Amino acid sequence: MRKLAPVGLAAILAVGVLRAGSIEVDFNPKAEFERYKTWAWAPDRDQGHHGVLADATMRERVEGALAGELRNAGLRPADPGESPDLLVRYQGDIGTGKTVTTSAGSLANFSDPGYATLQFAEQNATLIVDLIEPTTSALAWRLYIDQKYGRPNDPPDKFRRALEKGFSRYPPSASARERKAREMEKARAR
Repeated sequence: MRKLAPVGLAAILAVGVLRAGSIEVDFNPKAEFERYKTWAWAPDRDQGHHGVLADATMRERVEGALAGELRNAGLRPADPGESPDLLVRYQGDIGTGKTVTTSAGSLANFSDPGYATLQFAEQNATLIVDLIEPTTSALAWRLYIDQKYGRPNDPPDKFRRALEKGFSRYPPSASARERKAREMEKARAR
C-alpha cells in the first residue's frame, strides 16, 4: 500500500496540472531574436477589445504587467521617434465559466454542512500576446495563456505568474528554434 501512495499522489498532481490551464508559446524559428532590443505597442491596440478588456482600466493593468515582463525579457520601450524592433499586440477575454459548490461537512463527525459549504464562480480567461516584426508584419513570438480563475485557493498574483512563466521562454533557445524549424520542414514535406 505504501508503494502505491507515491503513484496515487503523482496521478492526482498530473490531473491538477491538466486542469490548471495552459501556457503555450509559439514563434517563428527564422526570427532574429538577438537583434530585438526595443518594443512599442501596436498602433491598433485599443481597437477590437471586448469583455473585460473593453474596460480601459483593465487594459492599463494588462499593459503594465506586459511592460514589466518585456523589461524582464531584456526588451526596452522604444524612445519617441525611434523605430521599434517589435510591436506588441494583445487580445483576450474572460469566459463565463461555472459556479462550483463543494461541501466538506459530514454527519459522521457532526460538522455542520452549512458552515463547511463553499461556493465560488470559476472563470476561464484567455490572453494572447503577439510580438510582431513591424517591417514585415510577421509574427516573431506568441504567448497563449488559458487559465481558470476564481478558485478559493488561487493566489492573488496568478495572472502575473502565468505571464512570467510564458515570458521565461523568450527568447526561444537555439535548440528550440532548430527543433521548431525541423517540425515545420516535416509538415511542409507532407
